[in-house]
Amino acid sequence: MAIISKLTGILVLLNLILPLASLVGGSPTYSPWCSLKCKRPLIRKDWRALSTYEKGSYIKAVQCMGNKAKAKSISGIPGLKTRYDDFQGIHSVQTPFIHWVGHFILWHRYYIATYEKMLREVCGYDGAQPYWDWTVDNKSGKAMNKWPIFDNNTGFGGNGPYVDAPNPFSIPERSGGGCVPKGPFTLPNWSVNLGPGDSLAYNPRCLTRDFSAPMMKWATSDLYAWVMDVKKYEDFAYRLERQPDFTIPNVHGAGHFGVGGAAGTFGDVYASPGDPIFYLHHSTLDKMLWTWQKRKLPQRLYDVGGPVVPFDYQNLQGPNITLSFQIGLGKLAPNVTLGEIMNLQGDILCYDYV
Repeated sequence: MAIISKLTGILVLLNLILPLASLVGGSPTYSPWCSLKCKRPLIRKDWRALSTYEKGSYIKAVQCMGNKAKAKSISGIPGLKTRYDDFQGIHSVQTPFIHWVGHFILWHRYYIATYEKMLREVCGYDGAQPYWDWTVDNKSGKAMNKWPIFDNNTGFGGNGPYVDAPNPFSIPERSGGGCVPKGPFTLPNWSVNLGPGDSLAYNPRCLTRDFSAPMMKWATSDLYAWVMDVKKYEDFAYRLERQPDFTIPNVHGAGHFGVGGAAGTFGDVYASPGDPIFYLHHSTLDKMLWTWQKRKLPQRLYDVGGPVVPFDYQNLQGPNITLSFQIGLGKLAPNVTLGEIMNLQGDILCYDYV
């Protein structure tokens, strides 16, 4: 009886200690919201926190995804040649249904997790998908071309040379538009094969960038904090994306148009994943959502909202999303409900951020 009493006491003590350990940086597997299927979550880090070796490994894996000999397309979309094209193609096809809706950030969460999975399974990458904390770069006061992520040797290359190009949205101080001249994603080693726009025809061409410093400066700590300062998911989702108005700052648009400008690949709403920086930018947005969720768990694992129909914030054309709302990636991954991917350490997803 004494032994049983001691064991009972130990179990009670463990039940008290282990959840606390998760709150102070202990193993995520001890968190009360963590699935038993997620015992070793991948840890996503900021790009600048990676070693030179880790940066090189990631870039090589992305290049592998864009090499048709090693990663042949499986999506079945006409015009696609590589596994990287699969992801650009799926984004292009679904663009009208995954932007300015309640599931915008959750669709991209699943999309990037599937991309990360392909990097590992198809191309032998042994790390996690990195993110890009642009608030740090903006605080540095350095010109964009001096930021680590745009380094020609340990980053993604920088801006393209200036070319005259249409600027229908009046992107301020656009400074490029031409082919990225140096770095790992230049011709002939890398090509953007789809687009421009919603075209799915095979159209190989160079990666272009068109830096706009004023647009990139929207990605500040203050705006980050404003997005996070809400109590409902629906409000978080709206603040993250906001309206497509180039006079209203938003962190999502800052990355796309700060780097892509008017004539860069990243500024093309359909074809933007043609620039590999897309996946780091959207991982940052996903990190924002997870940080917001963790402020009030487990309640925020069940809080979703926002329109099913783009821009239908008054629900005049359709309902709000729910946890049972399904999203998919064609042949790249099974359909899931939003409820299944609310938790980064659940039955479907298994990763965390530092």
